[in-house]
Amino acid sequence: MKILIASDSHGRSDLLYKAFDTEKPDMVIHLGDLEDNRDIVERELGSPRIPCLFIKGNCDYDSEGKLLRSSVFTLKNHRFFCTHGHLYSVNYNLNGLMYEAKDNDCDIVLFGHIHRPVNEFMDLPFGAGKIHVINPGSIAYPRGGSVKSYMTMNLKDDGAYDIELKTL
Repeated sequence: MKILIASDSHGRSDLLYKAFDTEKPDMVIHLGDLEDNRDIVERELGSPRIPCLFIKGNCDYDSEGKLLRSSVFTLKNHRFFCTHGHLYSVNYNLNGLMYEAKDNDCDIVLFGHIHRPVNEFMDLPFGAGKIHVINPGSIAYPRGGSVKSYMTMNLKDDGAYDIELKTL
């Protein structure tokens, strides 16, 4: 299963479509600040045939309440916590994000907001384990010397996976 993970497109859905056409994923996760009509973007990406998850970012207006502030789900023996990140002060540190993931028994965290890629296993305090923390960067407006990016996750039936950072 190939998952396209993107964030912070800020109205540049054309770049999301470009990544989608390149990768031909089985699922799409957008981690917030879409700033576009979610229904149109979802249709363009092939939903409902291709499952799409859109998280609400701090710049997303959602008058109909269709965007989630976070999502927790299980795929191939992994528990995912997805959020934009602004509600967890990720500009300062990732502690709040990691504790929320741990509280939800998640081993993988996907977040956006900071506009730069992160792909690392982080230790929880007191030997409470590790959490894989992943941010695809911004597909439209990178920061901190990074470039326009997204990630793919190739998730096998046995739960093994790899993450690849892709650039536009």
